[in-house]
Amino acid sequence: MWAGAHAASAQTLAEPPVFASHNGVLDIMMVAIPQSISTISFRPPHSTSTIHPTGWVFQICPRPASGLSCPSGSSTVSPYGGTRLALQQGDTLKIRFVNRLPKVDPNKLHHVVDPGEANLYLNPTNLHTHGVLTPARAATRSDPTFGDYVFVTIFNSANGIPVPQNTHQHGPIVMDTVDYKITIPSNHPSGLFWFHPHVHGIALNQVVEGMSGLLTIGSVGDNVHGDSSNTAWPDSDVRHFMLKEIQVLPGGIVQFDSGPQQTAPGEVLNQEDPDFCAQFPAANEVRRGSCPGQDNSADGGTDFTGGKWYMTLNGQVYPTIPVTAADGEVWRVGTGAGSLSWDLQLVNDATHQPMTVQLLAIDGVAVHLPQDTPSGQMVQMAQGRFRVVPCPSASVIGSTVPVCVNELVMMPSSRVDLWVTYRDSQGRIAATPQGGASATLKMVGLTMGSGDQWPAVDLAKVQFNQSGPRQYTSTQVVVNGPTDAAALSQPNGIFSTQVAGASTMSAPAAMPSNCAPLPQGHRRRIFFGFSDVQTADTFALGYEEVDQNGHVVAGSQKPAPDALSQFDPSVTTICLPLGAGQAPVTETWELVQLSTENHNFHLHQTRFTMKGTNGGVVQDNFPLGVAAAATSSFQTILDNVQNGVCTVDDWRKGRCISTPVVLSIPFTQLGEFVYHCHILEHEDGGMMARIVVVPSAN
Repeated sequence: MWAGAHAASAQTLAEPPVFASHNGVLDIMMVAIPQSISTISFRPPHSTSTIHPTGWVFQICPRPASGLSCPSGSSTVSPYGGTRLALQQGDTLKIRFVNRLPKVDPNKLHHVVDPGEANLYLNPTNLHTHGVLTPARAATRSDPTFGDYVFVTIFNSANGIPVPQNTHQHGPIVMDTVDYKITIPSNHPSGLFWFHPHVHGIALNQVVEGMSGLLTIGSVGDNVHGDSSNTAWPDSDVRHFMLKEIQVLPGGIVQFDSGPQQTAPGEVLNQEDPDFCAQFPAANEVRRGSCPGQDNSADGGTDFTGGKWYMTLNGQVYPTIPVTAADGEVWRVGTGAGSLSWDLQLVNDATHQPMTVQLLAIDGVAVHLPQDTPSGQMVQMAQGRFRVVPCPSASVIGSTVPVCVNELVMMPSSRVDLWVTYRDSQGRIAATPQGGASATLKMVGLTMGSGDQWPAVDLAKVQFNQSGPRQYTSTQVVVNGPTDAAALSQPNGIFSTQVAGASTMSAPAAMPSNCAPLPQGHRRRIFFGFSDVQTADTFALGYEEVDQNGHVVAGSQKPAPDALSQFDPSVTTICLPLGAGQAPVTETWELVQLSTENHNFHLHQTRFTMKGTNGGVVQDNFPLGVAAAATSSFQTILDNVQNGVCTVDDWRKGRCISTPVVLSIPFTQLGEFVYHCHILEHEDGGMMARIVVVPSAN
């Protein structure tokens, strides 16, 4: 059931430890604990001692017969870099989840004074299986376990008893432990997913401290094989990466919302500051796995000099990745960042040019593009997430065209599968030069519109030592299988078949008046902006229904006409029933960006495609562009009065230019869940809303 990673030297990238299902079940204990990060060694200023900073991690073991702790020994793991849960279609994931996190100084939390958030300093937590298509099920008397239900909060009783809140109730409050039972549908796509905590107001803190891991369903070979051999891609030639980043303080005074607070050398800044480092290295500065803290005190910020911002792969700082298989490797890359977006390139060390890799999957679903798909269409469907380049010498095999890229932007929660093999400067597959060749996996630095600036850091050294004859590939790998994007809407696909567990008998006897299906031709419109544009960081969402003629449906606007509101977990913004006969129902949503800073749309329990595309890219998070002022005079108003955010009225009257993103969204899972911006600073700040899917009454 548990398989440890192969032994590796300090400089060689190790696979995350794996817990795999057996006979259709994976039954584990998961304990949220503080722990020293052994893979990160930090030396504070004016000190000769090395510190291993303390993060918060998931300790995992096979579920013991009794008790709320994992036994010592090799069957228990708790790596900062993350663990992988390996599941198959039709499996059941059972987790005894325990909170043993410490209290947090309330003066070092951003949202402890927000409505309903007075208990955040007690460090409640929970679990979300991001991207998995499974019911968002609350516990009941007949079944006391939870599904993927983000409204439950688990408190550590050692930290004290939470105080009742009069507003913004999140849902069930549980002390110390809950049991999760998460079902994987038999027609679920094979792919890479991940798990992380999802308590509103403190999700960013817990993720940047280290609380996340990978989750896989099926295997790469379910949808991928070579062009010269119709053989499933072997698991032996697959790597799993978890990108994580953590800011370690030098000690001294740090500016928090509550004012200046004292911090200890080696303390983790769990709220994260994008100005911790300079965006780009100074002349002759080499950044291998980290960037140095900078002094921001002249602008009223914090002097981070002597601190370090670590950017790791599987928790390791600047490891070496040896590529030795003749056919290359499939890299499965997930991001465990809270707010940071990664701009990644694999740069050839000899030519200093980005290398071409083949894109196989996005957000856990294999990419399937028909042979008549033009390259421009590929870029549109990826919405700026990838720089698409030619695949030299590749050909159409069956109905599939390969997609090659040489740069990819991974916003928080993104996942990709890539085929990596040595290529020459023209992107052609080539034998490795004598003596080997190398490349550097780089975070090249990224600016989020008018918002955060993320720093450039070298992440890993890649050594190409491929030898022997190729067994599977000549010029490409082929993506086409029973659970790829094209198969999801086929007769037996998860977007087409009757929803498991739904029946007319389980539908509410009197359907709520706000829970009717969308009329034919109608769509939902979601606005991303601020609840008060004159107050910074009041991240919020707005909602309205639009009819077939593009007119706003009277009375549909929430919280009010042309207004946006911050998240209140006790308020349901959208309620929708399944289709007739409990079939999945597909809706059209229109996303309107009102900010000049990027956002990243995510909707739980489903995924989506851009409307009008061929469905070859199915995603569960979607980067939104930025709004722009129609005139220079209005840009001044945006900058000086409105904090770079338009109002809905600005957008309607053309003062603010923002082309809506239109998505087709199939709903296949019952329950109460959320949609939000997956930049966790924005989510915790209020850019989230509640949605409920119920059985159809007929």
